Amino acid sequence: MSRRAAIRQEDGQTLIFFVLFLVVLLGFCALVLDVGHAYLAQRRLQSSADAAALAGADALPDVGQANAVANQYGNGGSNTPAGVDSVSMAISTKCLPGIPGCTTANAVTVKEVGIIKTYFGGLLGVPSFTVHANATACSPCGEKPLDIMLILDRTGSMCTTDSGADDHPACTDMANARNGIKTFLGLMDPTLDHVGLAVLPPAPASGSVCGTMASPYYFTPTDRFVVVPLSSDYASKTGSLNNSSALVSAVNCMQANGSTAYANAIEAAQAELVKDGRPNTQRVIVLLSDGAANTGPRSYASTSPYRATPCHQGIASSAAAQSAGTLVYSIGYDVGHDVCKNANGSLESPSISALQALTAVASPGNYYNQPDAAQLNTIFAAVATDLLAGTSRLVDDNS
Repeated sequence: MSRRAAIRQEDGQTLIFFVLFLVVLLGFCALVLDVGHAYLAQRRLQSSADAAALAGADALPDVGQANAVANQYGNGGSNTPAGVDSVSMAISTKCLPGIPGCTTANAVTVKEVGIIKTYFGGLLGVPSFTVHANATACSPCGEKPLDIMLILDRTGSMCTTDSGADDHPACTDMANARNGIKTFLGLMDPTLDHVGLAVLPPAPASGSVCGTMASPYYFTPTDRFVVVPLSSDYASKTGSLNNSSALVSAVNCMQANGSTAYANAIEAAQAELVKDGRPNTQRVIVLLSDGAANTGPRSYASTSPYRATPCHQGIASSAAAQSAGTLVYSIGYDVGHDVCKNANGSLESPSISALQALTAVASPGNYYNQPDAAQLNTIFAAVATDLLAGTSRLVDDNS
Protein backbone atom coordinates (compact mmCIF):
# COMPACT_ATOMS: atom_id res chain seq x y z
CA MET A 1 0.00 0.00 0.00
CA SER A 2 1.29 3.43 -0.89
CA ARG A 3 1.96 6.03 1.79
CA ARG A 4 -0.80 8.26 0.37
CA ALA A 5 -3.37 5.44 0.53
CA ALA A 6 -2.41 4.70 4.16
CA ILE A 7 -2.91 8.32 5.10
CA ARG A 8 -6.38 8.33 3.50
CA GLN A 9 -7.31 5.20 5.52
CA GLU A 10 -6.16 6.76 8.77
CA ASP A 11 -8.18 9.91 7.95
CA GLY A 12 -11.32 7.78 7.64
CA GLN A 13 -10.70 6.10 11.01
CA THR A 14 -10.13 9.45 12.69
CA LEU A 15 -13.41 10.74 11.31
CA ILE A 16 -15.28 7.76 12.78
CA PHE A 17 -13.70 8.29 16.20
CA PHE A 18 -14.47 12.00 16.02
CA VAL A 19 -18.12 11.34 15.21
CA LEU A 20 -18.40 8.80 18.03
CA PHE A 21 -16.73 11.21 20.45
CA LEU A 22 -19.05 14.00 19.31
CA VAL A 23 -22.11 11.81 19.92
CA VAL A 24 -20.87 10.90 23.40
CA LEU A 25 -20.01 14.53 24.15
CA LEU A 26 -23.43 15.72 23.01
CA GLY A 27 -25.00 12.97 25.11
CA PHE A 28 -23.16 14.11 28.21
CA CYS A 29 -24.02 17.74 27.48
CA ALA A 30 -27.67 16.77 27.15
CA LEU A 31 -27.47 14.81 30.40
CA VAL A 32 -25.91 17.80 32.15
CA LEU A 33 -28.80 19.94 30.91
CA ASP A 34 -31.29 17.36 32.22
CA VAL A 35 -29.52 17.12 35.59
CA GLY A 36 -29.55 20.92 35.89
CA HIS A 37 -33.24 20.96 35.05
CA ALA A 38 -33.86 18.20 37.62
CA TYR A 39 -31.96 20.13 40.32
CA LEU A 40 -34.01 23.26 39.66
CA ALA A 41 -37.24 21.27 39.74
CA GLN A 42 -36.18 19.53 42.97
CA ARG A 43 -35.58 22.91 44.61
CA ARG A 44 -39.08 23.92 43.57
CA LEU A 45 -40.41 20.73 45.10
CA GLN A 46 -38.48 21.47 48.30
CA SER A 47 -39.94 24.98 48.38
CA SER A 48 -43.40 23.45 48.04
CA ALA A 49 -42.74 21.08 50.97
CA ASP A 50 -41.30 23.92 53.09
CA ALA A 51 -44.28 26.15 52.43
CA ALA A 52 -46.79 23.38 53.16
CA ALA A 53 -45.06 22.47 56.44
CA LEU A 54 -44.90 26.09 57.62
CA ALA A 55 -48.51 26.77 56.68
CA GLY A 56 -49.68 23.60 58.40
CA ALA A 57 -47.64 24.33 61.54
CA ASP A 58 -49.30 27.73 61.90
CA ALA A 59 -52.61 25.90 62.43
CA LEU A 60 -51.33 23.76 65.33
CA PRO A 61 -52.31 22.46 67.84
CA ASP A 62 -55.43 21.69 65.76
CA VAL A 63 -54.12 18.59 63.98
CA GLY A 64 -57.04 18.34 61.56
CA GLN A 65 -56.72 21.97 60.53
CA ALA A 66 -52.94 21.63 60.22
CA ASN A 67 -53.34 18.75 57.77
CA ALA A 68 -56.00 20.60 55.80
CA VAL A 69 -53.95 23.79 55.50
CA ALA A 70 -50.80 21.91 54.51
CA ASN A 71 -52.78 20.12 51.78
CA GLN A 72 -54.15 23.41 50.50
CA TYR A 73 -50.74 25.02 50.41
CA GLY A 74 -48.76 22.12 49.00
CA ASN A 75 -48.90 20.41 45.62
CA GLY A 76 -52.02 21.32 43.71
CA GLY A 77 -52.62 24.28 45.98
CA SER A 78 -51.02 27.65 46.48
CA ASN A 79 -47.47 26.50 45.86
CA THR A 80 -47.56 23.84 43.12
CA PRO A 81 -43.99 23.06 41.94
CA ALA A 82 -43.51 23.76 38.25
CA GLY A 83 -41.84 21.11 36.12
CA VAL A 84 -42.58 18.21 38.45
CA ASP A 85 -45.10 15.56 37.47
CA SER A 86 -47.07 12.99 39.45
CA VAL A 87 -46.31 14.62 42.79
CA SER A 88 -47.49 12.73 45.87
CA MET A 89 -47.50 14.32 49.31
CA ALA A 90 -47.65 12.71 52.76
CA ILE A 91 -48.40 14.86 55.84
CA SER A 92 -47.92 13.86 59.45
CA THR A 93 -47.99 15.62 62.81
CA LYS A 94 -46.09 14.83 65.98
CA CYS A 95 -44.57 16.15 69.18
CA LEU A 96 -40.91 17.09 68.89
CA PRO A 97 -39.03 16.68 72.17
CA GLY A 98 -37.37 19.79 73.52
CA ILE A 99 -39.76 22.20 71.80
CA PRO A 100 -42.39 23.85 74.04
CA GLY A 101 -46.11 23.99 73.57
CA CYS A 102 -46.91 20.39 72.68
CA THR A 103 -50.48 19.43 73.56
CA THR A 104 -51.64 17.30 70.63
CA ALA A 105 -48.71 18.09 68.31
CA ASN A 106 -46.10 20.79 67.82
CA ALA A 107 -44.72 19.88 64.40
CA VAL A 108 -45.87 19.11 60.87
CA THR A 109 -43.78 16.96 58.52
CA VAL A 110 -44.37 17.05 54.77
CA LYS A 111 -42.82 14.53 52.38
CA GLU A 112 -43.17 15.00 48.62
CA VAL A 113 -42.10 12.73 45.76
CA GLY A 114 -42.27 13.67 42.09
CA ILE A 115 -41.17 12.67 38.59
CA ILE A 116 -39.10 14.92 36.34
CA LYS A 117 -39.04 14.00 32.65
CA THR A 118 -35.72 14.40 30.84
CA TYR A 119 -35.32 16.20 27.52
CA PHE A 120 -32.36 14.19 26.18
CA GLY A 121 -31.76 11.54 28.81
CA GLY A 122 -34.08 9.13 27.06
CA LEU A 123 -31.46 8.77 24.32
CA LEU A 124 -29.20 7.29 27.00
CA GLY A 125 -31.92 5.20 28.62
CA VAL A 126 -32.77 7.74 31.35
CA PRO A 127 -36.30 8.97 30.52
CA SER A 128 -36.97 10.53 33.97
CA PHE A 129 -35.65 11.28 37.45
CA THR A 130 -37.44 10.69 40.76
CA VAL A 131 -36.96 13.54 43.22
CA HIS A 132 -37.76 13.80 46.93
CA ALA A 133 -38.34 16.68 49.35
CA ASN A 134 -38.84 16.55 53.13
CA ALA A 135 -39.68 19.43 55.47
CA THR A 136 -40.60 19.70 59.15
CA ALA A 137 -41.90 22.88 60.77
CA CYS A 138 -42.65 23.40 64.44
CA SER A 139 -45.18 25.72 66.04
CA PRO A 140 -45.04 27.10 68.60
CA CYS A 141 -41.26 26.99 68.59
CA GLY A 142 -40.65 29.03 71.69
CA GLU A 143 -38.40 31.63 70.08
CA LYS A 144 -40.43 34.62 71.29
CA PRO A 145 -39.67 35.50 74.94
CA LEU A 146 -42.59 36.67 77.06
CA ASP A 147 -42.98 38.40 80.43
CA ILE A 148 -46.36 37.34 81.82
CA MET A 149 -48.28 38.38 84.93
CA LEU A 150 -51.17 36.11 85.87
CA ILE A 151 -53.96 37.68 87.96
CA LEU A 152 -56.08 35.25 89.94
CA ASP A 153 -59.46 36.27 91.31
CA ARG A 154 -59.52 34.28 94.54
CA THR A 155 -62.59 35.94 96.02
CA GLY A 156 -65.03 34.08 98.28
CA SER A 157 -67.26 33.11 95.38
CA MET A 158 -64.49 30.79 94.15
CA CYS A 159 -65.54 28.48 97.00
CA THR A 160 -69.28 28.49 96.31
CA THR A 161 -71.48 26.53 93.94
CA ASP A 162 -73.41 28.06 91.04
CA SER A 163 -76.37 28.45 93.38
CA GLY A 164 -74.24 30.31 95.94
CA ALA A 165 -74.01 27.43 98.43
CA ASP A 166 -70.80 26.94 100.38
CA ASP A 167 -68.37 24.58 98.63
CA HIS A 168 -65.74 24.10 101.35
CA PRO A 169 -63.49 22.23 101.60
CA ALA A 170 -63.57 21.15 97.94
CA CYS A 171 -63.62 24.73 96.56
CA THR A 172 -64.19 23.27 93.09
CA ASP A 173 -63.89 26.58 91.27
CA MET A 174 -60.56 27.35 92.92
CA ALA A 175 -59.30 23.84 92.17
CA ASN A 176 -60.25 24.27 88.51
CA ALA A 177 -58.48 27.63 88.44
CA ARG A 178 -55.32 26.10 89.89
CA ASN A 179 -55.36 23.33 87.31
CA GLY A 180 -55.92 25.80 84.48
CA ILE A 181 -53.01 28.00 85.58
CA LYS A 182 -50.72 24.97 85.89
CA THR A 183 -51.76 23.84 82.42
CA PHE A 184 -50.75 27.30 81.18
CA LEU A 185 -47.40 27.15 83.01
CA GLY A 186 -46.73 23.71 81.55
CA LEU A 187 -46.90 25.16 78.05
CA MET A 188 -44.43 27.96 78.77
CA ASP A 189 -40.69 27.63 78.22
CA PRO A 190 -38.83 28.65 81.40
CA THR A 191 -35.70 29.40 79.38
CA LEU A 192 -37.64 32.10 77.54
CA ASP A 193 -40.81 33.00 79.43
CA HIS A 194 -40.87 34.70 82.85
CA VAL A 195 -44.15 34.44 84.77
CA GLY A 196 -45.40 36.10 87.97
CA LEU A 197 -48.64 36.05 89.97
CA ALA A 198 -50.93 38.76 91.33
CA VAL A 199 -54.12 38.12 93.29
CA LEU A 200 -57.30 39.88 94.27
CA PRO A 201 -58.11 40.54 97.02
CA PRO A 202 -54.49 41.24 97.97
CA ALA A 203 -52.51 39.13 100.39
CA PRO A 204 -51.73 40.31 103.94
CA ALA A 205 -48.86 42.80 104.12
CA SER A 206 -46.64 40.20 105.76
CA GLY A 207 -46.61 36.46 106.23
CA SER A 208 -47.84 33.81 103.82
CA VAL A 209 -48.80 34.94 100.33
CA CYS A 210 -51.69 32.50 100.57
CA GLY A 211 -53.20 34.11 103.64
CA THR A 212 -56.48 35.98 103.40
CA MET A 213 -57.42 39.40 104.77
CA ALA A 214 -60.35 40.28 106.95
CA SER A 215 -62.96 42.77 105.73
CA PRO A 216 -62.40 45.38 104.39
CA TYR A 217 -60.31 43.51 101.87
CA TYR A 218 -58.78 46.53 100.10
CA PHE A 219 -57.05 49.31 102.03
CA THR A 220 -54.64 51.14 99.74
CA PRO A 221 -53.49 50.91 96.10
CA THR A 222 -50.14 49.64 97.38
CA ASP A 223 -51.62 46.53 98.99
CA ARG A 224 -49.83 43.22 98.35
CA PHE A 225 -51.38 42.33 95.00
CA VAL A 226 -48.21 40.86 93.50
CA VAL A 227 -47.44 37.73 95.50
CA VAL A 228 -44.81 36.24 93.15
CA PRO A 229 -42.66 38.50 90.95
CA LEU A 230 -41.60 37.51 87.47
CA SER A 231 -39.63 34.26 87.70
CA SER A 232 -38.33 31.43 85.56
CA ASP A 233 -37.91 28.61 88.09
CA TYR A 234 -41.54 27.48 87.83
CA ALA A 235 -40.40 24.60 85.60
CA SER A 236 -37.18 22.73 84.87
CA LYS A 237 -38.17 22.52 81.23
CA THR A 238 -41.32 22.87 79.21
CA GLY A 239 -43.99 20.63 80.70
CA SER A 240 -42.05 19.80 83.88
CA LEU A 241 -43.35 22.05 86.66
CA ASN A 242 -41.25 22.72 89.74
CA ASN A 243 -43.70 22.29 92.61
CA SER A 244 -41.25 23.78 95.09
CA SER A 245 -40.96 27.06 93.17
CA ALA A 246 -42.55 30.17 94.65
CA LEU A 247 -44.98 30.44 91.74
CA VAL A 248 -46.32 26.88 91.68
CA SER A 249 -46.39 26.76 95.49
CA ALA A 250 -48.47 29.95 95.59
CA VAL A 251 -50.89 28.62 92.99
CA ASN A 252 -51.31 25.40 94.98
CA CYS A 253 -51.95 27.06 98.33
CA MET A 254 -54.22 29.97 97.38
CA GLN A 255 -57.31 30.39 99.58
CA ALA A 256 -60.56 32.09 98.64
CA ASN A 257 -62.00 35.04 100.52
CA GLY A 258 -63.23 38.59 100.02
CA SER A 259 -64.74 40.75 97.30
CA THR A 260 -63.73 41.84 93.81
CA ALA A 261 -61.80 44.81 92.42
CA TYR A 262 -59.84 44.52 89.16
CA ALA A 263 -58.18 47.90 88.78
CA ASN A 264 -55.43 47.89 91.40
CA ALA A 265 -54.45 44.29 90.67
CA ILE A 266 -54.06 45.18 86.98
CA GLU A 267 -52.01 48.24 87.86
CA ALA A 268 -49.79 46.26 90.24
CA ALA A 269 -49.25 43.57 87.58
CA GLN A 270 -48.30 46.22 85.04
CA ALA A 271 -45.92 47.84 87.51
CA GLU A 272 -44.21 44.48 88.06
CA LEU A 273 -43.85 43.99 84.28
CA VAL A 274 -42.16 47.38 84.06
CA LYS A 275 -40.00 46.88 87.16
CA ASP A 276 -38.69 43.36 86.57
CA GLY A 277 -39.54 42.83 82.91
CA ARG A 278 -36.81 42.44 80.31
CA PRO A 279 -36.16 44.93 77.51
CA ASN A 280 -37.52 44.09 74.05
CA THR A 281 -39.81 41.43 75.52
CA GLN A 282 -43.57 41.27 75.01
CA ARG A 283 -45.45 42.05 78.23
CA VAL A 284 -48.63 40.11 78.95
CA ILE A 285 -51.36 40.18 81.60
CA VAL A 286 -53.81 37.27 81.94
CA LEU A 287 -56.74 37.96 84.29
CA LEU A 288 -59.12 35.26 85.53
CA SER A 289 -62.25 36.48 87.35
CA ASP A 290 -65.55 34.88 88.28
CA GLY A 291 -67.58 38.04 88.79
CA ALA A 292 -68.10 41.77 88.63
CA ALA A 293 -65.99 44.32 90.46
CA ASN A 294 -67.87 45.80 93.42
CA THR A 295 -65.40 47.63 95.64
CA GLY A 296 -62.09 49.48 95.86
CA PRO A 297 -59.41 50.54 98.38
CA ARG A 298 -60.80 52.33 101.43
CA SER A 299 -58.07 54.98 101.16
CA TYR A 300 -59.91 56.39 98.15
CA ALA A 301 -62.87 58.72 98.57
CA SER A 302 -66.27 57.12 97.96
CA THR A 303 -66.57 59.30 94.85
CA SER A 304 -63.33 57.95 93.38
CA PRO A 305 -63.91 55.82 90.24
CA TYR A 306 -62.01 53.03 92.00
CA ARG A 307 -64.96 52.78 94.41
CA ALA A 308 -67.87 54.44 92.58
CA THR A 309 -67.40 52.67 89.22
CA PRO A 310 -64.92 49.82 89.88
CA CYS A 311 -65.68 47.94 86.65
CA HIS A 312 -65.19 51.01 84.51
CA GLN A 313 -61.99 51.79 86.42
CA GLY A 314 -60.74 48.26 85.74
CA ILE A 315 -61.28 48.90 82.04
CA ALA A 316 -59.38 52.21 82.31
CA SER A 317 -56.49 50.60 84.20
CA SER A 318 -56.23 47.90 81.54
CA ALA A 319 -56.36 50.50 78.77
CA ALA A 320 -53.39 52.28 80.34
CA ALA A 321 -51.41 49.02 80.41
CA GLN A 322 -52.32 48.31 76.79
CA SER A 323 -51.25 51.79 75.71
CA ALA A 324 -47.84 50.97 77.20
CA GLY A 325 -47.61 47.90 74.93
CA THR A 326 -48.94 45.17 77.22
CA LEU A 327 -51.23 42.48 75.80
CA VAL A 328 -54.17 41.83 78.12
CA TYR A 329 -56.18 38.61 78.19
CA SER A 330 -59.21 38.08 80.39
CA ILE A 331 -61.15 34.94 81.23
CA GLY A 332 -64.72 35.28 82.48
CA TYR A 333 -65.19 32.29 84.75
CA ASP A 334 -68.90 31.46 84.86
CA VAL A 335 -69.83 35.14 85.23
CA GLY A 336 -73.45 34.54 84.22
CA HIS A 337 -75.60 37.66 84.61
CA ASP A 338 -73.47 39.25 87.34
CA VAL A 339 -73.67 43.06 87.25
CA CYS A 340 -71.17 45.67 88.43
CA LYS A 341 -71.88 47.59 91.64
CA ASN A 342 -70.09 50.29 93.57
CA ALA A 343 -68.70 50.11 97.08
CA ASN A 344 -72.08 51.13 98.47
CA GLY A 345 -73.86 48.23 96.77
CA SER A 346 -75.60 50.34 94.11
CA LEU A 347 -75.42 49.63 90.38
CA GLU A 348 -72.63 51.35 88.55
CA SER A 349 -73.63 54.26 86.36
CA PRO A 350 -73.56 53.79 83.45
CA SER A 351 -74.65 50.23 84.10
CA ILE A 352 -72.36 47.43 82.99
CA SER A 353 -72.30 43.66 83.44
CA ALA A 354 -69.37 41.48 84.43
CA LEU A 355 -69.35 40.00 80.94
CA GLN A 356 -69.15 43.45 79.35
CA ALA A 357 -66.47 44.60 81.78
CA LEU A 358 -64.19 41.61 81.33
CA THR A 359 -64.61 41.79 77.56
CA ALA A 360 -63.57 45.45 77.62
CA VAL A 361 -60.64 44.75 79.95
CA ALA A 362 -59.05 42.46 77.36
CA SER A 363 -57.16 43.59 74.31
CA PRO A 364 -59.38 43.24 71.19
CA GLY A 365 -60.11 39.57 70.57
CA ASN A 366 -58.45 38.39 73.78
CA TYR A 367 -61.53 37.74 75.95
CA TYR A 368 -62.43 34.14 76.72
CA ASN A 369 -65.90 33.48 78.10
CA GLN A 370 -66.05 30.46 80.35
CA PRO A 371 -69.61 29.24 80.91
CA ASP A 372 -68.47 25.74 81.87
CA ALA A 373 -66.09 25.72 84.82
CA ALA A 374 -64.70 22.32 83.87
CA GLN A 375 -63.21 23.75 80.66
CA LEU A 376 -60.64 26.03 82.30
CA ASN A 377 -57.73 23.81 81.22
CA THR A 378 -58.85 24.19 77.62
CA ILE A 379 -59.20 27.95 77.97
CA PHE A 380 -55.75 28.42 79.51
CA ALA A 381 -54.25 26.17 76.83
CA ALA A 382 -55.95 28.33 74.19
CA VAL A 383 -54.48 31.50 75.71
CA ALA A 384 -51.01 29.92 75.75
CA THR A 385 -51.39 28.77 72.15
CA ASP A 386 -52.47 32.25 71.08
CA LEU A 387 -49.46 33.80 72.80
CA LEU A 388 -47.09 31.33 71.18
CA ALA A 389 -48.69 31.52 67.73
CA GLY A 390 -46.70 32.92 64.85
CA THR A 391 -43.45 31.30 65.90
CA SER A 392 -43.41 28.52 63.31
CA ARG A 393 -40.08 27.73 61.67
CA LEU A 394 -38.43 24.94 59.73
CA VAL A 395 -36.39 22.55 61.84
CA ASP A 396 -34.04 19.66 61.20
CA ASP A 397 -35.77 16.44 62.15
CA ASN A 398 -34.05 13.10 61.90
CA SER A 399 -36.69 11.17 63.82
